[in-house]
Amino acid sequence: MRVCQEWFPNEKKPKKSGFYMHDGLAMQIQIAAKNITKDWDFTIIITGGGEVRVGKSVLALQIAMYWSYLMKEIHNINVPFNFNNIVFQWRKLIETGNALGQESRYHSIIYDEAGETMEGVKTMSKELRAVRDYLRECGQYNFLNILVLPEFFDLPKGIAITRSIFLIDVYYIADDEGIFQRGYFRFYSRKNKKQLYLKGKRELNYNAHKFNFDGRYYNFYPINEDKYRKMKQDALRDRESAKKEPALEMRNACWCILNKKFNISQEEISRLMMKMTGNIIDQTTISKYTQPYANYDI
Repeated sequence: MRVCQEWFPNEKKPKKSGFYMHDGLAMQIQIAAKNITKDWDFTIIITGGGEVRVGKSVLALQIAMYWSYLMKEIHNINVPFNFNNIVFQWRKLIETGNALGQESRYHSIIYDEAGETMEGVKTMSKELRAVRDYLRECGQYNFLNILVLPEFFDLPKGIAITRSIFLIDVYYIADDEGIFQRGYFRFYSRKNKKQLYLKGKRELNYNAHKFNFDGRYYNFYPINEDKYRKMKQDALRDRESAKKEPALEMRNACWCILNKKFNISQEEISRLMMKMTGNIIDQTTISKYTQPYANYDI
């Protein structure tokens, strides 16, 4: 079926207005949309069979846009989907989610590249704990949360089995000439993804349990593709830069501790830093780099 026809009109070919969405997948999104106003919230997972660059993000963007369309069509509620609803870092997920939730309920939010934080094969990091707690507490906002990551089996059990309502695993095939073609997916209901996780986790086997249905989607960006790609590239570059500079992260955290726990003003921290190092560090700089820690209870 074609969806969002009014939002993406094609004057030359009216029948091509909107974009294609598999009937079964569209029905699942519709069911969630119909129920969301009855004080529900939903989390869905989009993975790539353990691989990257297979088209997960495109499908996530389409689902999020269709969600906004359904909110208007079914409930007459305006919850626009735009670049403000897309995040690539765990801190931004919490910051953006809380900001959108204070604004209004029923938004969709995409946490793209979530595998960097959500991988359960690691010890329970502060990042994973923060995201887990956010997903547990954000129910009051009645959001559709979309987690996009390569590997389903790397998720912690509580999110893979309990917190999410269904899984969409994206894959590609090779055509007759050996050219890889993106745009294929398998859909797993809550029950089937649970069995897939329990049976397939040990060997990362996506054939360990049956899927409900499979289908196609196409390379349609419901937002500006170039802007999205640049946004993602910049976010990933910033994340990699932060990983390479743990000393700076420790410095920023210390500034926050001095300010919040010991009640030393940012102006005084700035003065003392300049006195000790001889470098000019103004209060605005300290405020900027301590902002990511503002919501920590210390």
